[in-house]
Amino acid sequence: MLRALAMSRWDEVTSHLEHRVTFSETDGLGFVHHRCAAVWFEQARETFFRRYGMPAVELYKRGWYLALRQLNIRFDSFIAYEDQLSVRCALTKLGRVAGDFHYRVDNLTTGKLAIRGHTNMVAVEAATPGALPVLGRLRFDRAPFQKLLVTVDDFYDAPQGAWQPPRWEQLGPSES
Repeated sequence: MLRALAMSRWDEVTSHLEHRVTFSETDGLGFVHHRCAAVWFEQARETFFRRYGMPAVELYKRGWYLALRQLNIRFDSFIAYEDQLSVRCALTKLGRVAGDFHYRVDNLTTGKLAIRGHTNMVAVEAATPGALPVLGRLRFDRAPFQKLLVTVDDFYDAPQGAWQPPRWEQLGPSES
């Protein structure tokens, strides 16, 4: 049996994934290509939805679609091949039609904040099968997500040490 060790406040309201940069993610100079940030943001966002009980695949099965309306990426430092990254996603705004997510990619190899990002996701639905989608409404219960909202300033001002993924320890026979 495993037991989670102490978590920080941020671990309770964000999703987290760790990633080692592969060769295919680098450009001719050996640094991460800019296209990778959008992929990592999507992975972190899907991790967020899964973690909080609303996997993206379930949304799609119900015909509830979230489309990317806006993507912003700011590169703060270089990321190289084989660097170990921590990718965090936080929900910063949630309305009836759209939501905002902010992302940070910390380079665990260099100890620097490497990338900051933002996406605005909007609900869309098809009026009839095969028709172009139109602006819709978020159809899932938003109440559980309200407690997860964080401010953008708090999210980016948090020191890198605040991002500690849950650590696990082995339980002894008497503790299981």
